[in-house]
Amino acid sequence: MSVGLNHQCDICEKYFSRAVRLKRHLDIHLGLRNKCDICGKEFTGKNALAGHVNMHIGLINMGCDICGKAFHDENVLKKHMDIHTGQRNHKCDICGVAFHHKGHLKNHIDIHTGHKYHECDICGKAFHLKSRLKYHMYIHTGQRKYECDICGKTFHRKIRLKDHMYIHTGQRKYECDICGKAFHHGSSLKRHTYGHTGKRNHKCDICGKAFHHKDHLENHMDIHSSKRNRKCDICGKAFLQRSGLKSHIVIHTGQQNHKCDICGKAFLQRSGLQSHIVIHTGQQNHKCDICGMAFHWRSGLKKHIVMHTEQQNHKCDICGKAFHHGSSLKRHTYGHTGKSNHKCDICGKEFSLKHVLERHVNIHHLRNC
Repeated sequence: MSVGLNHQCDICEKYFSRAVRLKRHLDIHLGLRNKCDICGKEFTGKNALAGHVNMHIGLINMGCDICGKAFHDENVLKKHMDIHTGQRNHKCDICGVAFHHKGHLKNHIDIHTGHKYHECDICGKAFHLKSRLKYHMYIHTGQRKYECDICGKTFHRKIRLKDHMYIHTGQRKYECDICGKAFHHGSSLKRHTYGHTGKRNHKCDICGKAFHHKDHLENHMDIHSSKRNRKCDICGKAFLQRSGLKSHIVIHTGQQNHKCDICGKAFLQRSGLQSHIVIHTGQQNHKCDICGMAFHWRSGLKKHIVMHTEQQNHKCDICGKAFHHGSSLKRHTYGHTGKSNHKCDICGKEFSLKHVLERHVNIHHLRNC
């Protein structure tokens, strides 16, 4: 118990500094609420109700001299001013992090103590903050009331819609101080910065692999447990990680949200767009250590490497000839089957391989020149 917290709730054992605060807290357990006569919204405290009523009657007496924002309550305005002044008087005794408001410090302390008072009635997951539980509930209800006017995508939270709008406007206001790369979202910049620092504080206790972010570690742990709890509602396929299911879903929907700014080609997944971009940039970052040949993609380098190893695992069942790559064996097999899928639109001649047809078509063009 912290110093000065002498008043304890007999129901949940929570401590308070003053008897009046304990009394207000007990109203929550007893279900006593103060109801607004105008809209019916309920509040545990009378002051909260009074401030709310002022919103209906339009009583806004206090305005911020810096940004112009108006408030119904003097105490709320006072707290708001701390944002402009940068004043953080409420400091955590454990880790030293400081906050503008005492309530924010109080919420922060729960992280150290491990207290999670707010539990989901549906799945049992508990949270430090009531606001976190509120956002979590949207997962169960499926409620997405914030819709993008441009593409129609919906979101649980208003702030997520706001962040999403930067994609349409092209605004990238978060810039990296090290390399100058700009991002739509502050969280994206934060993740990017770890790439420069190499900081990986979240380590797997099983295999020792370290991660920049806690949620990445949590996703990684599913690999060790082999639990495929994330199931596709359409085809029933299960995945270890939420990201895997999310990537899979677009195959069913056919939604191609990732569009190339240069040629306009659209892709189901961001990874597909990223792989495509290098065709325009000419970037070849994957270099062979043996001969120095460079490739756009890692897969191209991987296929090339087997040429040096003399490894020929793809063998023809008809003549026994072996090949480095499965694609080479496939092309070779057409010679045995006589299958000709590629037809010339000019003369009607058929070919087993696409690239042979392309060479043939060029002959027609040369003759017409």
